[in-house]
Amino acid sequence: MKALVRVPGGVEVCDQPEPVPGPQDVVVAVHSCGICGSDVHAAEFSSARVEGIPGHEFSGTVAQIGGDVHGLATGQAVAVNPLGGCGACEWCQHQLFIRCTARPNLGLNAAGGFAELVSMHQSQVFPLPDGMPLEYGSRVEPLAVGLRAVVEAGSPAGLNAIVFGLGPIGLHLIQVLRAWGANTIVAVGRSSSGRRDAASKIGADVVLDSRETDVADYVVAHGIDVAQAYECSADPGALNTLSRAARVTGTIVAVALGHSPSQLDTHRFVAKAQRMVSACAYGNRDFGRALDLIATGAVDVEPLITERIRLADGPEAFVRLRKPGNLVSVLVQPWST
Repeated sequence: MKALVRVPGGVEVCDQPEPVPGPQDVVVAVHSCGICGSDVHAAEFSSARVEGIPGHEFSGTVAQIGGDVHGLATGQAVAVNPLGGCGACEWCQHQLFIRCTARPNLGLNAAGGFAELVSMHQSQVFPLPDGMPLEYGSRVEPLAVGLRAVVEAGSPAGLNAIVFGLGPIGLHLIQVLRAWGANTIVAVGRSSSGRRDAASKIGADVVLDSRETDVADYVVAHGIDVAQAYECSADPGALNTLSRAARVTGTIVAVALGHSPSQLDTHRFVAKAQRMVSACAYGNRDFGRALDLIATGAVDVEPLITERIRLADGPEAFVRLRKPGNLVSVLVQPWST
């Protein structure tokens, strides 16, 4: 089969052996796999995990099933949770599947979705309802990341919120806030105008360019009482800005994995009796809820799909996404020619 394989500084299309399912495994023929920013950064800067197949945002159809698999049939449309949690350990009980060591995580330490075929444990396969476009199943994963962040903050119903950082995760997070009844949503980014336009289309009430407007000054001037603030940018100054913007007793959720230390003013944070939590990936419960949001139409992922490309065009797309511009979700579709 053909797959995108990590090589120093990027990815290349290579021939790879077809996976063979174990007794409890399922082989999925990939329809769509989204290129995540983490995929791009890992390919550009790291040579530590060359020769692996990346890709963790994907959907497809069941191609083969192991002898002990029940409830699935060949040809069935599915979304795949790439995080292989056992479901029973301490981490899985806390929906921290990414910390479970019982099973590998697809696209991270096991072959992922930028391939014609992928094998995984049956517990990672989520059937799609009739009528749901197959490619939309690939959007469940990034939506689950945003959903988990909102779960950590608590119900946003009737509350005002800020989302700082308008990459794919920040944009999907906005969709969850809107679907779950948030009041005023302020979206902040220094991304391209295309991503800010996307934020408006999917439910943000106010969209600011952080290079031009200080969001803390803005919400004070406009009387927006911010109860929840989500950091999705990895900007070292973002948590401090959000602490300034959020109300006394407000909740700040750290989502982005930054490499530089935060500049948070802890004196202000403590004096305002604010709460900070982090949101790391998701579990099967979060993944299922994200799937339901898309399946029921509560979230429309179509506005965030900006390109669909062939597997052969993957290496060039990985390079373009180093400076994404107006691109949000680029879907690699191995079946297309």
